[in-house]
Formats: sequence, structure tokens, C-alpha cells
Amino acid sequence: MRSDIINEVLSVEDKAQQIIRDANTNSRNIVTDAQLQASELVRAALKEKREQNHALLLQAEEDANLRLAEFEASLDVSSVLDEATLDKIADTITTRICRTELEEM
Repeated sequence: MRSDIINEVLSVEDKAQQIIRDANTNSRNIVTDAQLQASELVRAALKEKREQNHALLLQAEEDANLRLAEFEASLDVSSVLDEATLDKIADTITTRICRTELEEM
């Protein structure tokens, strides 16, 4: 009778140990799967953000090129100054330079 009770206790202990091992294995698998899913979510979010930033960069470059072209076009228009305007600008620059007091070197 005692040996039957001891055998049953040992059997229950073995089953309990197996349940614990299975639970540990399952929990590790769940954690691993969660980590893989989290990594995939992070990679997908990073990829999406990179694509958005790349599109913004391309748009900014396009805008900058357009502004540069407009500026260059305005330079072409303003570079055609008549002689009187050029003389007036030169006189103004000369007057301002002459009024400036240079510090002793």
C-alpha cells in the first residue's frame, strides 16, 4: 500500500515537472514570437518613415532647384542695367566707403 502511494506521488511529481517544462517551453516560444513580431513592426515603420523622408527630400530638392532657376532668371533680368544706373550705384558705394573711418592697424 505504501509503495502504491509513493509511486502515485512520484507519478504526480513527474507530471508536474512535465507541465512546468511545457510551460517554460511555451512561454519561451511566446516571447520569441512576440520579439519577432515587434522587430518586424519596427522594420516596417522604419521603412515607411524612410520612404516618407525620401519623398520629402526629393520635393525639397525640386523646390530648391525651382527657386534657384527663378533666382538665376531674375539675375539675368537685373544684370542688364543702363549706364546711368551703374554710375549711380558706383557713386553710392564710393560715397559710403569714403565716409567709413578705418581703424588703425
